[in-house]
Amino acid sequence: MTGPLYTREITTIGKIYNDDQKYDGIGDSFDFKLSIFYDICRRCGLLPDGYMIAFPNMLKGLALSHYYSCNLSTKSFEMACESMRNFFEGPEYYRKNLTE
Repeated sequence: MTGPLYTREITTIGKIYNDDQKYDGIGDSFDFKLSIFYDICRRCGLLPDGYMIAFPNMLKGLALSHYYSCNLSTKSFEMACESMRNFFEGPEYYRKNLTE
């Protein structure tokens, strides 16, 4: 047995999310979108051990492509978040913004 599947909670999270609340990796703050994710999960009763199952619900566009192309579903929630931050908001991102 792998533990609870959180089917009801994940379904509810998917229904609550709107497109503006999702992270696309371009012009968004990952940490801001992550705070929305935490709030929605809390309101739906999803426990932290189910966050990785719900994680794709908070993504769209390039961020969702990154999730699948890097096979982040096999990583821990913390590692998946770190991958998103590093890829979209890492040193290159900050250097680019400093030059603008």
